Amino acid sequence: MIELKNVVKSYKLGTKRVDVLKNISFTIQDHSYVSIVGPSGSGKSTLIHTIGGMEPIDEGEIWVNDQAVHQLNDKHLAKLRQNMISYVFQQFQLLPTATALENVMMPLLTVFSSGFVKQRAENALKRVGLAHRLHHLPTRLSGGEQQRVAIARALITDPEIILADEPTGNLDSETGSNIIHLLEEIHKEKGVTVVVITHDEGIAERTNRQIQILDGKLLTK
Repeated sequence: MIELKNVVKSYKLGTKRVDVLKNISFTIQDHSYVSIVGPSGSGKSTLIHTIGGMEPIDEGEIWVNDQAVHQLNDKHLAKLRQNMISYVFQQFQLLPTATALENVMMPLLTVFSSGFVKQRAENALKRVGLAHRLHHLPTRLSGGEQQRVAIARALITDPEIILADEPTGNLDSETGSNIIHLLEEIHKEKGVTVVVITHDEGIAERTNRQIQILDGKLLTK
């Protein structure tokens, strides 16, 4: 379960404080498929980054499966993201000099043997339909294929939660729809909690629940 209690987040621009998240509170139950919806600049990405501890908060509490994310140090935050939470980003964030297989292997290479990790990575790439692209560099993959590699990388840790930050933002509508369909399948097959950040109402309508945010304030819970 993901629970936010009165979360406040701000940035400093010179001497000025800019409030990005303003007293945000909501709960997402296990095995949910949820969208967080709002226009650009509404605070969506900041919100999803705070859930996994990628950005600290100023006030409030964030709990993920009984772990107080707002109190964890860097070491324990890294462990949380390794064992429980995976991210999928709009920009794919693949290493350009590494193959699809190598990119997917990276989250576990410091934890398990390379042979074990390679097998898991191959299975993850097969799951997203890229068994024939294992040894291709990102520059030789389409945008949709690169995002599938990113999803495979998210899957290799067998996460309980996938946080997808505008996963279709750099894709055409058909490819984007295919990516959303893939996330839907993963949610249904594995019971993974999937939270999708989007400004696209069509994508949001495909989720089981919509959380709306505007100017850093929650409109619906």
